[in-house]
Amino acid sequence: MGKKDDDTVYCFELLKEGLTDRDMSGWGRLWCLGVGLIGTVVADPIIWASNKLGIKSEPKDYDPSDPTHPFNQNY
Repeated sequence: MGKKDDDTVYCFELLKEGLTDRDMSGWGRLWCLGVGLIGTVVADPIIWASNKLGIKSEPKDYDPSDPTHPFNQNY
């Protein structure tokens, strides 16, 4: 669907795929266009801004039973 680098706009790629894919069904095209249009306006600017600001999501590769990890400490 799209390459995953810092400047990727994911929903715009979905919108572009909905416009250019010739083998897609009517409902699939409608879904891609709808989600792509809404996501291009709402989600892509948020993803782009968070990447530019260096905001990262919570890492998924930590051990939840490790009491020394900062995500597992209750203050």
